[in-house]
Amino acid sequence: MPAVSIVIPAYNAATYLRATIDSVLASSFHDFEVIIVDDGSTDSTCDVARSITDPRVRVISQANKGMSASRNIAISSGSSEFIALLDADDVWHPNKLALQVEKLRQAPEYGICYSEFKIWHGEADDKFFAPINDSDISKDLSGWIYPKMILTNFVLPSTIIFRRTVWDMLGPFLCDNQQTDDWEYLVRASRQFEFVKIAAALVLYRQHPTSLSRRPSAVNHTEVMREQLIQRYQYNCTHGGPVDRIELQRRRYLGLRHFADAHLVAGNFKLGLSQITRLLLSEPFRGETILTVIKATRRRLLKIIGN
Repeated sequence: MPAVSIVIPAYNAATYLRATIDSVLASSFHDFEVIIVDDGSTDSTCDVARSITDPRVRVISQANKGMSASRNIAISSGSSEFIALLDADDVWHPNKLALQVEKLRQAPEYGICYSEFKIWHGEADDKFFAPINDSDISKDLSGWIYPKMILTNFVLPSTIIFRRTVWDMLGPFLCDNQQTDDWEYLVRASRQFEFVKIAAALVLYRQHPTSLSRRPSAVNHTEVMREQLIQRYQYNCTHGGPVDRIELQRRRYLGLRHFADAHLVAGNFKLGLSQITRLLLSEPFRGETILTVIKATRRRLLKIIGN
């Protein structure tokens, strides 16, 4: 039985999947299996996955069910001591698994280990791949982090490795909202287990050229999920202390502001202005709201002029 099951859901990921898997196979830690779930791809994702001859890699093909369902299927098919998540377009540092497995084995009080990451646009980055032997932790984002985790999701899934006992206790990822299901799982976990964050960046988080030009969603998924999480889990936890209500108010404001700003810049004035109205009712932040409107309007005008 391998020590780690590496779970990679893949939907139309043919362009980047090989580089992702190659980064895993280059790991200094070798006792793992890779489970790729081809989630009903319409490109050559499945062909790319099945072309890999390393016996540690296996492929599951299914009709499209989404990221969370794919993770659940892959995790359920394994029996390893640890489970690591990896998105099909991100890249790992060669020492990632070794550092994280060592950390969890040395410190049994932790259920989940994650790390810093680096935003990446696909460029060559030799500095990132330099050897890392330092497993220093970020103390302020380790331990019982529920009061922080429920405010915003600061954990990138591709940085996570956790004990199978965590999965056994918590059960599967929910499949309600592909935008925020990983956040819900992490909030759920943070009520039951301590987290540990390795301070070094161990993952390249790929940003696609088209991501900046996408039209913003009509639904503010982050804010909807935060309110659902608070309603479900409340402001207090047995471990970690209460949620900071002032910081919660601040996060709500920032979420609305960013949502409004994105729609104003995109020219969705009706939706953007409706959010601005809500912001103006947030008494402590009215000055910042007015500044947001001015900046968004300026960027929109520059965009129009540029076209």
